[in-house]
Amino acid sequence: MQGSDTVKLNERPIMVARVAEITGYSKGYVYQLVSQQKIPFHKRGGAGTKAAVRFYESEINDWMKNGWGFSP
Repeated sequence: MQGSDTVKLNERPIMVARVAEITGYSKGYVYQLVSQQKIPFHKRGGAGTKAAVRFYESEINDWMKNGWGFSP
């Protein structure tokens, strides 16, 4: 699940460690959710490059509130 376009204008991206803190999941499990496209995320980098995964706290909080967060 790629992130939405509803990110707040001044919101800075967060890293996987912060997502792990918010959700209570391990960093490895967060990356698993990314690979399964079950969590909102954004990738920086062009095609054919190793893209850095970024998240926005507002999207993660909305995802958790809407019942998408679950216990591993």
